[in-house]
Amino acid sequence: MFSKTIGDRFHVIEPFVRAREVMDLGCVDSRKARHDAQARFEYKANLLHKQIAQASPGTLGVDIDPDGVKVLNENGYQVIVADVETMDLGRQFDTIVAGELIEHLESPGKWLRNMFRHLKPGGVIIVSTPNPFYAGSTWKIWRYGKPAVHEEHMGWQDPTTLGQLFKRTGFEPFEGYWVQPTPSLLKTWKRLFRPFFSHTFIMFARRL
Repeated sequence: MFSKTIGDRFHVIEPFVRAREVMDLGCVDSRKARHDAQARFEYKANLLHKQIAQASPGTLGVDIDPDGVKVLNENGYQVIVADVETMDLGRQFDTIVAGELIEHLESPGKWLRNMFRHLKPGGVIIVSTPNPFYAGSTWKIWRYGKPAVHEEHMGWQDPTTLGQLFKRTGFEPFEGYWVQPTPSLLKTWKRLFRPFFSHTFIMFARRL
């Protein structure tokens, strides 16, 4: 596990979503301080939800942002407004994807227990999240005096803590990757020697 660094999450996600019953959580890509959901949808051609829905046309998207959900539904996607920590959809899925979501949640353990009941036995949950030890954050501390932290983030995970969280909530992690989009070497050269300095990581866990 974590023996490889990748540049694109979807390549490793695709085998677990193609032609399966999929729920994609936090599927609206917006950041109110910088852009709205419509602008981001138009700009980001490789939006993860687009890729997942193309691989599995019945994908159900879930997000707490009603404006963003409206944008996705107007563009032909199936998305509902719900709180992922408390919702009860009364159905189960083969795969649940949560890209850059867990760091926004008040209660990650409560959320994973809720996902346990929404996942079929043997089903897979896929979680990607920013790496707190990202080399670029160190560079920003040197240059600006503080790391760049999303204004809506409430917590950090690393592979060790997320693995423990999975195990305590009924899941068994079985695969992981470091994720590093095309970087500026000035900011990220450390990750060439230690992948633990990569931008993001992704973990796969199976419901026991």
